[in-house]
Amino acid sequence: MPKVLIADNVSDVVCEIFDKNSINYEKKVGLSEDELTSEIKGYEGLLIRSAVTITKKIIDSSDVLKVIGRPGVGVDNVDLKASSDKDIVVMNTPLGNVQATAELTFGIIHSLMRKIHIANSSMHEKRWEKKKLIGNELLGKTIGIVGFGNIGKKVADFARVYGMNIVVVSESAASKDLESLNAELMNFDDMITHADIITFHNKLSEKTKYIVNSDSLSKMKKNSIVINCARGGIINEADIKEALVNNKISGYGCDVYEEEPQTDSIFCGMDNVVMTPHIGAGTTEAQEKVAVQIAEQVSDYLINNNIVNQVKP
Repeated sequence: MPKVLIADNVSDVVCEIFDKNSINYEKKVGLSEDELTSEIKGYEGLLIRSAVTITKKIIDSSDVLKVIGRPGVGVDNVDLKASSDKDIVVMNTPLGNVQATAELTFGIIHSLMRKIHIANSSMHEKRWEKKKLIGNELLGKTIGIVGFGNIGKKVADFARVYGMNIVVVSESAASKDLESLNAELMNFDDMITHADIITFHNKLSEKTKYIVNSDSLSKMKKNSIVINCARGGIINEADIKEALVNNKISGYGCDVYEEEPQTDSIFCGMDNVVMTPHIGAGTTEAQEKVAVQIAEQVSDYLINNNIVNQVKP
């Protein structure tokens, strides 16, 4: 009978699905790399989220491991090459958090555009500063979407409802998707000079590392805002802080950081920055969806050898 190690905090629905499929499991959360290296032996499946990093050391120590399941999209915390070298399948759930992340993106956009975060703090501090809180509408603004996967398309769908102009930076955008959303394809350099709002929903790679830097920031509109709900490392945080301090751009919203957890951000205390602690998928509905999906995928693979949503190096 297959045996799975749940090494991170996931919804209890995972256990229900494993029980239904007669898959043994043990839940051991908070293990260090050395502890997990010793513990991994004897398990055919491994479930993690973002709090656990699966290194080559852990993978090489496994003896019967067949599959690593990650609820959500990002697998930056898994050594994909080491997994592939040992024929271990890595799976994610790319659709489960689409709605949640797109909604958070627009929540941050609203906060920056209408100064909601500042207004809220002001009211809690018993001040009535109505005249200081003049914001901007989304109607007619141009939103630049970098990455046109499931989340990027959902953001574009929302933007269309607001009556925004949509420009997309993507190497794989399908013509039918662009047409259906009335979106225009642009290269990155052209987009950043046109967009009022620039939002990232792409992968972190050598090509996209620090794609927002002092040079690209200098080409943006002074009233533009930048949103990163994708991956830390896409934005050079020091460069964007300098741009914000010197009013080269208007605002920055981020849910992800180059180093996480982030408890002492360089943006602390800045009114033109809205920060959230990597909660893009942090809704009850999204957590339930991704947990169900990954448990079913892992079960299907261990029982029937069916591979769904495999992530390759």
